[in-house]
Amino acid sequence: MNRMSRYALLVLLLLPLQPVLPQAPGSATAEHARTVLREGAADKDPGVRIEVATALSLIAVKDPASALLGELARDKDHLVRVAALGSIGELRDPRMAKAARDALNDDVPEVSFAAARTLFKLKQPEGRQALIEIVEKESKAKSGFFRAKIRDTWRRMKTPKSALFFAVQQGAGFVPVPGFGEGVSAMSSMLSDPDFSARATSLVMLSTDRTPEVRRIVEESFMDEEWSMRAAAIQIAALRSARTWKPHLVPLVDDTNRKVRYRAAACYLRLN
Repeated sequence: MNRMSRYALLVLLLLPLQPVLPQAPGSATAEHARTVLREGAADKDPGVRIEVATALSLIAVKDPASALLGELARDKDHLVRVAALGSIGELRDPRMAKAARDALNDDVPEVSFAAARTLFKLKQPEGRQALIEIVEKESKAKSGFFRAKIRDTWRRMKTPKSALFFAVQQGAGFVPVPGFGEGVSAMSSMLSDPDFSARATSLVMLSTDRTPEVRRIVEESFMDEEWSMRAAAIQIAALRSARTWKPHLVPLVDDTNRKVRYRAAACYLRLN
């Protein structure tokens, strides 16, 4: 061994050993979990993809796997798209709103409904405007959120289950008044009625919006030709404990529709 080789060996011996850094605890399991979700999202069975879309409502927004929701919101199966949009709303991250905006004009009414509901939950103006368009029957000329065909089909659509759970959740979000019922049972019964319209469901979904525009819409709904619109307005009046709306209830106590009549009587006594 020459002098240079001995020097090199000495340097190597004197260098501190570099420890092998262990893998972060749980990182292998985390990556496996992401792989499971990615494989499920790519499964040929739409039922599996629905399960993945639903499960992703439990994830942290910052996790890379949350991006799967954007893909599932464009799935070829409309039920998968509905489930994905629901989970996007549950995550409450406005940065994920693009997928819902893209779905507003979906050819399937249930998907456009889910998109509007999700945008409203994410506090995006498009969601609120879309719901108002449905409630008011006609779209303003300047609005392009819904094509006329979709809007008309949606009005005739039976209440989707996803809307039922969302609306009940909205109603349950009101601050309970001591000594008064929360009205969740009445709302659940109303929304599960097969004749309850999509317009009325949209009105209930807007019930937490306290703007003058929505207030006007609620007040007009007390006199709407659809019984479900009148019932929805009564429900909102009860949950808001809005005594200023008592005069609107007086004629409804004798309404020809018993679902409206009994709710109006109970609500009037609540506000009396």
